[in-house]
Amino acid sequence: MTNWQQRRNIPTNNQTIYRSSDAPSLKREESIKKQSERKKVEVKEEKKEETVQELTPEMQEKLIKLAELLLPNWNVNVQSIEVIQGGQMALVWKFMTDEGPKCLKRIHRPEKKALFSIHAQDYLAKKGMRVPAIIPNRDGHLYTKHGPFLFVVYDWIEGRPFDLTVPTDLQWIMKGLADYHTESVGYTPPPAAPIFSKLGKWPKHYIKRCQQMESWKLIAEKSPDDPFCQLYLNEIDTYIASGRDTLTLLQQSHYPEWVKQCKQKPNLCHQDYGTGNTLLSNDQIWIIDLDTTTFDLPIRDLRKVIIPLMGDTGTWDQELFDLMLASYEERSPLTSEQKNVMYIDMLFPYELYETASERFGRKNEIMPEELMAAFQYEERKKGHLSQFL
Repeated sequence: MTNWQQRRNIPTNNQTIYRSSDAPSLKREESIKKQSERKKVEVKEEKKEETVQELTPEMQEKLIKLAELLLPNWNVNVQSIEVIQGGQMALVWKFMTDEGPKCLKRIHRPEKKALFSIHAQDYLAKKGMRVPAIIPNRDGHLYTKHGPFLFVVYDWIEGRPFDLTVPTDLQWIMKGLADYHTESVGYTPPPAAPIFSKLGKWPKHYIKRCQQMESWKLIAEKSPDDPFCQLYLNEIDTYIASGRDTLTLLQQSHYPEWVKQCKQKPNLCHQDYGTGNTLLSNDQIWIIDLDTTTFDLPIRDLRKVIIPLMGDTGTWDQELFDLMLASYEERSPLTSEQKNVMYIDMLFPYELYETASERFGRKNEIMPEELMAAFQYEERKKGHLSQFL
């Protein structure tokens, strides 16, 4: 899985949703096959890179010793320790006890933000939501501080990842998201943890991204012989204007009123929901990695799940869209006004922005064909969503 795919929480085995009734063209089948083979190569190379650069024997030993230093803070009988994730961002260990496997995790967030998400997870687990229960340390605290970071011990959830090429798995994912939104209403962080909220901040979010896309033109102008840069300069103005039009639509919609209502009884948004942070265990969906959770309108998560997945199919699949939305609404129905806000937010050229950011912001090599595909996807998406507004 590439870093870009990890950030967007998208699967790497096959990006297109199949149903038994589908009859894709030979051209589409060949495209999917080629894409799948390319993803397999990327996954193999990424795993090799992680082994060499992130989890060398020396690093493994260092991380094991860190866990051995920390775990006596909890009343657990540790039998063995395994490093699961050892990158610069997250540190995760799986350790065996006489009560089964547990998870030790370093929260790679500033302490105040970490407190917000830790107490949110504890609230949801105690309410019966299927998130890993936090095991207090010997002092009764939900975390142990070591250096600038907070460390937490959870129950280890055994299960399999969801496969979004399987309609039933896709329905599980969407219903789990709806449950997360509805069950989180009522969470109030403790006095020591500040409130983190994105309620009402979408207009600034749009403006900032439009400004960034505008500023990247200055970078592109410095590379007149670069096909990616020239394609960007030739096409981007239309999409910057589209982004600004979306801002106008948002401000004129039900958005301000919905934000006002939600501030009275806010729900949590996961912000990183998808196949990487969900598991199927004993015919139940479990949601993990709540580190980035915040208060916001529920449709923020819907957009962050649906739009990247639709983009990865290379087209706009209305049947797929309807299936995902219907599955979500089985648990948490949306009003027509709320759906209108969702459609407006989905209009913003997020996928195009992400592609350009990968090149100009993160300095990664992106082929001009990927940029062209992003332009084409935004056009298809706009054509389909506009009919709902």
